[in-house]
Amino acid sequence: MQEQLVFSREEKEKLEQLRLTFGGKGEHTAQQLLDSEQLKALLERLVSEGHFPSVIVAGSQFMKRYGFMTLAPILYAFTMWDKPILAGPDELEIDMNTQAAVMQVTIPNSLKRSEKERADIRAKLANKLINENLAPFVETMVKTTKLSAAILWENAAIYLFWVYETLIPSEGNAEQVRRAKEDFHYLLKEFNCTSFTCGANPFMPYYSEKVERDSGPIRFRRTCCLYDQISEGGACCKTCPKAR
Repeated sequence: MQEQLVFSREEKEKLEQLRLTFGGKGEHTAQQLLDSEQLKALLERLVSEGHFPSVIVAGSQFMKRYGFMTLAPILYAFTMWDKPILAGPDELEIDMNTQAAVMQVTIPNSLKRSEKERADIRAKLANKLINENLAPFVETMVKTTKLSAAILWENAAIYLFWVYETLIPSEGNAEQVRRAKEDFHYLLKEFNCTSFTCGANPFMPYYSEKVERDSGPIRFRRTCCLYDQISEGGACCKTCPKAR
């Protein structure tokens, strides 16, 4: 019989900081947003409410939020605490009720701990997270907005890099940092994506060498996420290729 997967109050608070909560009822399931008509309606709503100037910009910025909300908390929980959140698109709910441009993902309270070896759990987690959630979402977003798949995948990749290069090394103990190196290597070098929108791995093409700047090393993006179309004064992200 599988053991119930339990998160402490402190762990739940940390996941909430990373935009993931337990229970509740979101406005949309991730599965619903894999329907191009429903996704288009949502993006058009964000434009009509004045959050973004066009569906294309809305799509790119929505992908950044979705990439963060799925990758960051789920990978953090697995690597830091060995607690895999195995949730498909029908189990992830997106809450946009409080403010349309601010979102959080909710998941069911009932999660089970797997008895499999960690490497097997990691492979299953990556398949759920990427092949069942992110990849179909990218495919739908490409179909809906005609955005480049490269922009969308890089919008997610930046958060994978942040979790394993910055967040966990700054908060984890020696064992957690060791696991982070192993998990990061697996996701970059060993995981195979099944989507036609990317090659064998959706993250590796964007994992370039960092460039030294006065403010510290920076990994410049290959693509522009269109943030300059909503920023004050048309400012680019500091990692934008336009800023090189």
